[in-house]
Amino acid sequence: MAGNTFDFDVLVVGSGHAGCEAAFAAARLGMKTAMVTMDARNIAGMPCNPSIGGPGKAQIVAEIDALGGEMALAADNTAIEMRLLNASKGPAVQSLRAQVDKHAYSGYMRKKIRELGIKLIEGMVTEVIVDHGRLCGVTLEDRSVIRSRTVVLCTGVYLESRIFMGPEVIESGPMGEPNARGLSACLAGLGFKLGRFKTGTSPRILKSSIDWDELMPEQGADKPVAFSFMSVPKQWQRTVCYSTYTNERTHEIIRQNIDRAPLFDGTIKGVGPRYCPSIEDKVMRFPDRKRHQLYFEIESETSDDVYILGLSTSLPEDVQYQMLYTIPGLSRAKITRPGYAIEYDFMIPSQLSTTFEVHGIEGLFAAGQINGTSGYEEAAAQGLLAGVNAAMKLKDGEPLILGRREAYIGVLLDDLISTVIEEPYRMLTSRAEHRLFLRHSNADMRLTPAGRRVGLVSDERWEVFCRKAELIEKGRALLHQTVSGRTIRDLLRSPDKRIEDFFDAVPGLGGLPEEVLSEIEIEAKYAGFIERQNREVSRLERHLNKRLPSQVDWRGIRSLSRETIDKLVRYRPQTIGKALSVGVSPSDALVILAMLRSGKLGAKPAG
Repeated sequence: MAGNTFDFDVLVVGSGHAGCEAAFAAARLGMKTAMVTMDARNIAGMPCNPSIGGPGKAQIVAEIDALGGEMALAADNTAIEMRLLNASKGPAVQSLRAQVDKHAYSGYMRKKIRELGIKLIEGMVTEVIVDHGRLCGVTLEDRSVIRSRTVVLCTGVYLESRIFMGPEVIESGPMGEPNARGLSACLAGLGFKLGRFKTGTSPRILKSSIDWDELMPEQGADKPVAFSFMSVPKQWQRTVCYSTYTNERTHEIIRQNIDRAPLFDGTIKGVGPRYCPSIEDKVMRFPDRKRHQLYFEIESETSDDVYILGLSTSLPEDVQYQMLYTIPGLSRAKITRPGYAIEYDFMIPSQLSTTFEVHGIEGLFAAGQINGTSGYEEAAAQGLLAGVNAAMKLKDGEPLILGRREAYIGVLLDDLISTVIEEPYRMLTSRAEHRLFLRHSNADMRLTPAGRRVGLVSDERWEVFCRKAELIEKGRALLHQTVSGRTIRDLLRSPDKRIEDFFDAVPGLGGLPEEVLSEIEIEAKYAGFIERQNREVSRLERHLNKRLPSQVDWRGIRSLSRETIDKLVRYRPQTIGKALSVGVSPSDALVILAMLRSGKLGAKPAG
């Protein structure tokens, strides 16, 4: 097709979190952009829990924000409550989690689509059109054609999806929406390898049918917080999240009805997420656990639905009621929407390039759950980079590619394209070997210059960044002043020293903004730990060819994660490098290397 025959520069297929960030990025970079969705009312929907953030995920949200994306601002503007998780631990593993109003969040994103002039098209994409290895558009279910110079597939969990509730199997997308048909066959016909994954959701409960006084309130953050570097941190006083526990009666009902669970009777073929299992999976896999914690989250200020985090299930509705009645606070619960499992197609992500363009078809990009990931945050990050790189390809510009040392997003990308993905991929802090450096608090210092280079970072955001960077440099210089013969930076390495202890000794230090003081104090306290972590990572890189003993009982090693043990038992990798390639986390690989060095697994490596 000649260049002037295209309708759009960038066409995004899907309107979820990946689709929104992809479309926003492309439009901000001057591309004529369109978004195809099966339901224009369902923009950035939240079919699972109504929240943004959490361990590993909050860092991704901060990175999206630092690059000029929208998710953090959307969360700040629509949050009902925010909590700081792991508050008693170090800054590297602390993470913000926002309970958002799902309807307000969707409305925020719809407004942003209008503001950026993105064309919203309703329809189902059934085919991508390829001419001599070059993408040139898509075909819709009604056989109409949309011509575009690039396409970003952000199809979520809709590809040939079906949902399960007990013996009932329905060809459907999430929440009773239609599924996407035809595109999987097209992709397979083009030579792409597809897989089948599964995820699930919990029953929604009528708010007025819950006995709230029987639940435990979960407090919001005890200090002002915000996701975006452009937002004013806010103090959260409201308590809108509550928790309780299952019990032995709940578990007994599950065991009595396990033959009616599609997860156990062979009906479900797809592999589910290890770190977000259904309640029936938890009960059967961990029979010694007497209870499992549940969280009650209000979905919206304009809805009577309450989401129960931790109670994902595909058991029949009558069994779901039996379970609920055994749980404190739910003796008279009314289900507004039963829990269900959903199974869907995805593309094996090793077929991606480092720009999220798929191998073999120029101009075709993919982002989000189509790449085998789970989670709103992981999807949004991929969408942003795919949208940027689609635009940069058309502009003949340098693509935006992040490495493992630069960002959690870089860890995500590298893991997807270079390791074996056997289950929906979820970001965990343990996956990032540089996690002490990859903090929420310094995401802007790490990534905003990269966002500015490609044109995503606005003048307003750049001015805020430059001012903060200038103050951080000033603060770092002040920490090199000496007190009693030692620099303040060195003194701050002591756990009992705080930066405010030196305000009187160093004029100007106390006048710096709180966010700057916090960051330079964290840098000082973590400096030694980061140096040690870098040495460990360098040692790991030197020993990628170190052979692993063949007769190790990996299941007997308690210091390794269950995921790592499963990978080692299944694949029996012969070297440290091969262990990493099948998905063993770098942190676990370091544990294995330390055991090798001590002789606990075999001969010590040289050096």
